[in-house]
Amino acid sequence: MYETGILDEHDRLELLDGVLVEMSPIGPEHSGAVAWLTQHLSRPDRQWHVRVQDTLVIEGGFLLPDLTVIAEQPSRTRLVETAMLAVEVAQTSQQRDAEKAQSYARAGVREYWIVDLVARLVIVHGEPCEDRYRVVDSYSDGTLLDVPVDVPAIDVSALLG
Repeated sequence: MYETGILDEHDRLELLDGVLVEMSPIGPEHSGAVAWLTQHLSRPDRQWHVRVQDTLVIEGGFLLPDLTVIAEQPSRTRLVETAMLAVEVAQTSQQRDAEKAQSYARAGVREYWIVDLVARLVIVHGEPCEDRYRVVDSYSDGTLLDVPVDVPAIDVSALLG
């Protein structure tokens, strides 16, 4: 669709179960949370890679998580199909991001986080099993959140700003 001109390369879309879904524009708080996480998780000497707003291929389409942590860098001719961690930052997309948990679980993403800037929570989905996560926990201001890679725990208050 991009090649034929139906879609512009700057359109923010996800394809889920054959349906194109338009994504909200990124605001300053959203951008700040993604930047904070990127800095906290990025380590040049580690065995993982941090991707920001990059395509994650799933069964029936693709998602554009705000941040993914992947075990190894794919070749330049392949897109990422799973991740150690996928993060969505939500200001207006909480319900939609909650619905994505099923797709992330099917893709075998080890942990899926929703950073809810409005409710000031980080909702952590863990232990994927088919199309759901067995464990869902919430972390609020003043708590520490363990990360599925070797970096210091995240101070939720610092992440939420």
